[in-house]
Amino acid sequence: MDIYVIRHGKAEEDSESGLDRDRVLRSKGHKQAQWLANEIANRDSKPELVLSSPYPRARETACHIWDALGMEAQIDDRLGAERSLSDMLDVLEDARGSGCVAIVSHNPNCARIVSTLCNGLMTMPGAHRTGELAHVQVEGSELVGNGKLIGRLRMGD
Repeated sequence: MDIYVIRHGKAEEDSESGLDRDRVLRSKGHKQAQWLANEIANRDSKPELVLSSPYPRARETACHIWDALGMEAQIDDRLGAERSLSDMLDVLEDARGSGCVAIVSHNPNCARIVSTLCNGLMTMPGAHRTGELAHVQVEGSELVGNGKLIGRLRMGD
């Protein structure tokens, strides 16, 4: 299974409500998201399933991808910023029938899930920048520690 772990694009520092969960993408974040959407649409391995956190900045990022792939929006509350690594692993377990799945979420969980998939539970996560996609390939029945980092994509890199 190919897994695209995508951290939302660059977001505003604050929201009108004052709540972190309500922050939206900056102009740069939309540009990052559109660039990633175009890259994903041109890859050989395209996601059959694209799931997003319910937070506006993640949904806005995912919207660019859904549009590029002609998909309907699919929100999964388990990808929210306050959720656990275990929740994110459950999302991936539920997506096991897909050959390729993309999840749009937040740090630190994006960094944690890539590290966990590739190195197991007892590892320190690396960086996962805004607007970045990490492509992890998992072979076999076990997700944890069974992944291989294929590469990373980010506008400007």
